[in-house]
Amino acid sequence: MEAIADLPMVHDMDADYSPQYVKLARILRDKIQAGAYPHGARLPAGALAAEHQVSVRVALHALEMLAANRYVRQPGRFASYAVTWPEAS
Repeated sequence: MEAIADLPMVHDMDADYSPQYVKLARILRDKIQAGAYPHGARLPAGALAAEHQVSVRVALHALEMLAANRYVRQPGRFASYAVTWPEAS
């Protein structure tokens, strides 16, 4: 897996200047929508941070963003986030 770059190159006009946590949230959202992380799957921040070569804080912010958009939820204060998308109809 390629690391999420901190800063794009100055000469790259098509670079994504979004914060790392936003980039990671987009990657995780796409994986959730594609079924790579099925409904109910646990997403531990530490494992995600290691996989994507970011800090645990970045991974937690990405998961918080996904939770705000109802892709995941945290069942308890110290529990890993779990995929809730797609919600049961």
